[in-house]
Amino acid sequence: MATRKKKPARSGSAWFGLILGMVLGVAAAVAVALFVTQAPMPFKDKASRNAPATLLPDVKNAPDPNIALYGKDGPAGTRSTAQGGSGAQPPAPAPEPGPAPADGISQIIAGLDKAPPAPQTSLPIPPPPPPPPAARPAPGTQTTYYLQTGAFRSKDEAQAMLARVVLLGLPVRIEAGESNGAPINRVRVGPFKGIDEMNRARARLGDEKIESTVVRP
Repeated sequence: MATRKKKPARSGSAWFGLILGMVLGVAAAVAVALFVTQAPMPFKDKASRNAPATLLPDVKNAPDPNIALYGKDGPAGTRSTAQGGSGAQPPAPAPEPGPAPADGISQIIAGLDKAPPAPQTSLPIPPPPPPPPAARPAPGTQTTYYLQTGAFRSKDEAQAMLARVVLLGLPVRIEAGESNGAPINRVRVGPFKGIDEMNRARARLGDEKIESTVVRP
């Protein structure tokens, strides 16, 4: 019976030790967390402590980079600003561009445009030369022509044709001959000295419905 009463005392001490260990662990974790959050960052603190505090110069006291381009009078507008005060002066109006000087070629072209047009002189067109007169054959060398109004085997038919030509007042005659061994009678009008005379006679024969052909002696 005495041995059974000692067992509850051991179990109570074990639970007490477990709870105490948990409390100590939680306290240690809280202490570590507070230390880490409150401790300064080594790199960040070093950078903030090493950065020099440099002051930028005032804009008014800054050096002018264009000082080498100024003349003897200094920068433009300095003197007027000192006399008139610190107020900004309005910019001067730009001069109006004048007419560009005309070069020599432009003046020549302008002079040609203004010059009066030259009067147009029309030259008279010479008339075409008259055609040369037709060469007339010399007297005594003109060709003799005849007009034949028919060739008949019957002499009576030849005489009838001869009578019709005589009524026109043209010289005419009958020339007897042979053709293929048979007698033939040719009625010839003429002679005519030159082709003009022959054409006139032929026209008169045509008016009377008398056909004729040109033959030579």
